[in-house]
Amino acid sequence: MLWNTESVATDDSTVERISRDLGCAGVAEDARAVVARAEAVLGCQYDRGVLTVATLSVLTRRSRGSRSPLERGAACDALAMNPEAVAEAEAALAATLQSPADETDIRALRRTVITLQELLAAVEAGRSCAPYRPGSDLVGLDPALARLLEQPLDEIDPESLERHLERLEADLEMARLGVELYALLEGETESADDESD
Repeated sequence: MLWNTESVATDDSTVERISRDLGCAGVAEDARAVVARAEAVLGCQYDRGVLTVATLSVLTRRSRGSRSPLERGAACDALAMNPEAVAEAEAALAATLQSPADETDIRALRRTVITLQELLAAVEAGRSCAPYRPGSDLVGLDPALARLLEQPLDEIDPESLERHLERLEADLEMARLGVELYALLEGETESADDESD
């Protein structure tokens, strides 16, 4: 189910306060976008506080801007919320979103991204010998990237490698978030960028 991307009014102070109180300030901006869309999709089934905790749980579990998932029980205790209501809201929210990619695929993509980051650093440092990463797997790469990596390290165009790396980083983010959530958050980021121009 693709979410409607029209703007929906959101009480940002609730989302920001709860995000800050739960140590999730790094995903507050994303949470505002998801809460607004969730309210539009789910109607008035859940109050904004419950929906915010459910959203933060989904976002931190899917690793956008956070490295540790929110512990729902502790969050509900801290905010004196009903954990069953939050669990139900989280399940309803997750049901409106495509699941993330398989964890094996995410790990393989992450290893590829790390390998390319190290290669780019080596190219930019003018090294002629590629760093060795045990367990890195560059099988199945885009043919254009595979051709680029066949060149000697000191002949690789860093700008071209950086463009491929940015695309793979976006692929990794999409794999972690799922397509709908990624599209929603990228749409919000682009809107914010447009407004700042």
